[in-house]
Amino acid sequence: MNRRRVSAAKDLAGKRIGVPLYTQTAAIFVRGLMQHDLGIDLSGIEWVQGAVNEPGSYGHPSLMPLLKPVKITPNTTGKSLSDLLAAGEIAAIIGSNLPHALGRHADVVRLFPDFRAREHDYFRRTRIFPIMHLIVIRKDLYERHPFVATSLYHAFAAAKDWAWQKMRYPGTLRYMLPWLAADIEEVDTLFGGDCWPYGVEPNLPTLQALVTYMVEQGLIAAPTALEELFVPTYG
Repeated sequence: MNRRRVSAAKDLAGKRIGVPLYTQTAAIFVRGLMQHDLGIDLSGIEWVQGAVNEPGSYGHPSLMPLLKPVKITPNTTGKSLSDLLAAGEIAAIIGSNLPHALGRHADVVRLFPDFRAREHDYFRRTRIFPIMHLIVIRKDLYERHPFVATSLYHAFAAAKDWAWQKMRYPGTLRYMLPWLAADIEEVDTLFGGDCWPYGVEPNLPTLQALVTYMVEQGLIAAPTALEELFVPTYG
């Protein structure tokens, strides 16, 4: 955020906020958090859509028809969202990439310096841990070969278990993170050992929140039953 324009979360109401894509999953979850957890009125916000650290658009965006009025402005200034934030032309950025201006410009800071503690608290209270991507199967393929869903699920579950085992081996650190062992202990404590559980049941709070946010933000007309989105898998 730009602290010349924002000193508290509720100051974001009515401001111009940068976002790579309005329909990006991360943006949907963050707006839901802004509305439900921080009490921010989203209705008056202008969303400036573009790449965070370079001029122009983020990829090749296409905007699905929205079911409620939302002010979305493409960034055609020739500057990156990071540059606009440093100049005070937008009040904040939400997205998966950190703006280059953070740490280089005195007015660009995190909205919450204690973000890690706040994220812990948010998960403990809501059990929401945002899901960013899904694998989908064509319905006609599944109907012809219903075993495909179970086989694919088991393959991904086995791959994740293998990755966890590799990461937990203390003899040689899997990644260049000096406090990796402590981070794993933190995951074990907060998430019960698995921060990315597979399956519908352990992800219900997150999935239900996503459907709610999509209705509220005008992306879908009505809530979709989760059983219509996921097919069963078998042992």
